[in-house]
Amino acid sequence: MKPPPPEIGHKLTIAYRGTDFFGWQRQGEKRTVQECLEAALRTIWGRQIDLQGSGRTDAGVHATGQVASFVAPRLHAAHVVVRAMNANLPRDVRVTTCRLVPPTFHARFDAVEKTYRYLVFNAVVQDPFTLQTHWHIPHELDLVRMRRAAKLLLGEHDFASFTSNPGYERPRGTVRTLRRAQISRQGAEIVFRFTANGFLYRMVRNLVGGLIKVGVGRLTVQEFGRILRAKSRGEAPPNAPAHGLYLASVSYPPLPSRS
Repeated sequence: MKPPPPEIGHKLTIAYRGTDFFGWQRQGEKRTVQECLEAALRTIWGRQIDLQGSGRTDAGVHATGQVASFVAPRLHAAHVVVRAMNANLPRDVRVTTCRLVPPTFHARFDAVEKTYRYLVFNAVVQDPFTLQTHWHIPHELDLVRMRRAAKLLLGEHDFASFTSNPGYERPRGTVRTLRRAQISRQGAEIVFRFTANGFLYRMVRNLVGGLIKVGVGRLTVQEFGRILRAKSRGEAPPNAPAHGLYLASVSYPPLPSRS
């Protein structure tokens, strides 16, 4: 009798438009990204396979570089897995790459850094094609002040002022190290980019909400700094809406190659 193929790790990079999803994590009967991906895995492997994401994204949040992992018998080469998954997925979620990795690889626990983007459409009249992909800010924004405030975020800080209650324990606390806090503009589009060794629940949306207040002149740079140092969510302005947020990429230590 032929022995079953050995189990191997699979590392997927995933893009999705979050508009019609109730977030990443499986939630019973609700449509989520994880549920759609696991349904495709069941079709291909013929059994339930648990998928581990690098982290959760909320309802309406998008991704261009989410990472997920699973362990299963090796049935196909990596490029065939990509093709098979996309043949069984809805059009608003795509697997862009697959890599065969050691079965010990874990998309969440092995991640060392993440990058998020947040998109703002800054013009009096919003382009209707950006309704579900950008936050519309019709007021003039002072990017110089916003960039000065963003620089205060760099390095290791307690970001308690810029997180919301996730409803579960935070074993790592609220201290994170932000390596990049960049704001760029091209035409009406303003792009915020944040790279850190980890992000708290709704942290990016809360940061953008505060920086926009600086941009429209409702907060000074000094007041923004005091909010950061206060370590209290009650001191901070409301968060930015979900539909402008994108999980752009997740970084890992070097992995051994598997053919």
